Amino acid sequence: MAINLDDIKQKLPENLQKHFNLKTVAGILVILFALSLLSLVLLQITNKKDYAVLFANLGPHEAGQVLTELQKENIPYKIEGNGSIILVPEDQVYEVRLKLASKGIPSGGGTIGFELFNEPKLGITQFQENINYIRALEGELERTIRQIDAVVDAKVNIALPKESIFMREEDQPKASVIVKLYPGKDLTKEQVKAIVFLVSRAVPKLKPDNITVVDNQGRVLSDLLDEDSPSAIADKNVEIKRKLERQIEKNIQSMLAKALGPEKVIVRATVEIETGKLKQQDEIYDPDKTAVVSERRIKEEIKTKKKNEIGPPGTSTNVPPIMDLEQDKYVIEKKKDDKTKNYDVSKSIIQKSQPIFKIKKISVGVLIDGKYEKIKDKDGNEKYQFKPRPPEEIKQYEELIKSAIGYDPKRGDKVTVVSVPFETKVEKLVKESEKKAKMTTKNIILLAATMLIGLSLLIVIIAIVLKSKRQKRLELQEGYGGLSPDILSSMASAKEREETTISIEKEPAYIKIMKLADENPQILAMLISQWLKED
Repeated sequence: MAINLDDIKQKLPENLQKHFNLKTVAGILVILFALSLLSLVLLQITNKKDYAVLFANLGPHEAGQVLTELQKENIPYKIEGNGSIILVPEDQVYEVRLKLASKGIPSGGGTIGFELFNEPKLGITQFQENINYIRALEGELERTIRQIDAVVDAKVNIALPKESIFMREEDQPKASVIVKLYPGKDLTKEQVKAIVFLVSRAVPKLKPDNITVVDNQGRVLSDLLDEDSPSAIADKNVEIKRKLERQIEKNIQSMLAKALGPEKVIVRATVEIETGKLKQQDEIYDPDKTAVVSERRIKEEIKTKKKNEIGPPGTSTNVPPIMDLEQDKYVIEKKKDDKTKNYDVSKSIIQKSQPIFKIKKISVGVLIDGKYEKIKDKDGNEKYQFKPRPPEEIKQYEELIKSAIGYDPKRGDKVTVVSVPFETKVEKLVKESEKKAKMTTKNIILLAATMLIGLSLLIVIIAIVLKSKRQKRLELQEGYGGLSPDILSSMASAKEREETTISIEKEPAYIKIMKLADENPQILAMLISQWLKED
């Protein structure tokens, strides 16, 4: 059957106006606009980027450097922690770090090292050069100290004395180091010793005793190196106390966990100790080794001589003696040699001084999980109900713990065991399911949006097709449709074939439209073309 195209072009606008009034077109446009807006919102939600930490614990100078580079590269970022934490999209963290590192950013908190001398300066005095050298040395030490794991930031101050030829005793250089530590972390004795050693070797004539190390809490860490200092003694006492408490907790936990389960027991212990020092002196003798301690020698001689008969002038000589005895003619002289040596065995004296402690009191608190029974509520739903452990069982655990810690009532030791509800397995499963639900929320939203858009479009298409079919049926029954009889008859025959197919197969609406386009493609193309020209 021949089709008059000119007739179609003339009558098409009237036919479209009859099929689509202003309200129908406005409704379709409103629906499409709402769906588009909803799609944009859902797309924004689903495409929301996850941010990760690029740098943390930044100073104002470092943060400014990083933000300047991020803005130059048009990289999105977020700022947290009062400007000390910078976040970027998670998939760009490592790439951005490498780019910034190649540019020397962050530069280390604005610390200036020996790069201060990279550019020569003319007209600088010796005093200014010395000041710059101290600044550079301090900066290099600060950068090095920051490499320690527990240190967030460090500040070094060096005081060098003025050299003078008139001073007999020159002042000693001194230095102070302030370290900012990560929360919950402390420097060990070895790390403090390393900082002191590092600074003393970097500054000429600087002795370790003239270096003070302080943390951000005001504790003098360098006192830990002096074992007799009050700070060192206090730290040792705290360390001994913590070791005892951890050992007691570990022993009780391992003992009860085998009977109740590892997640059924919580143990906490507190130990009060009394510390002191034990001084010991040992004298060791070695009998195989002797030595001369002292030596004494006395020497005497005895001689006999005849008396001289010629006496002194005077009466006594001229008067003869009454008796003439033989022995009176000789004089006896004595000699004596006495030698004395004192020996002693080898002896060594060893003096020892070591800290001692005495336990004054032990307090232990233990939490034990109870049992859970399944019960049904009023609605018949099953749930778990906590049931504490019986007092007899709690008493057994108390006696067991007392035996494990060496319980002494005279010291005032105390053991408390309480049965309380822990987090049940059911609650864990609920939390895990909630977590999984949150993780899949984005996927569900995206799927729901897709289905909603598809369903809305399908409803619009079906509404248009059904309205068109009703209008054509009325025109055929009345005997006119605004088109020529030849076109009308051809469309009616196509309509009858379509309705027959639909009634038999009960096909969906979009399949009906496709078949109609296959049977009359020219008519459908002219209709759409004319519709576009009208717009």
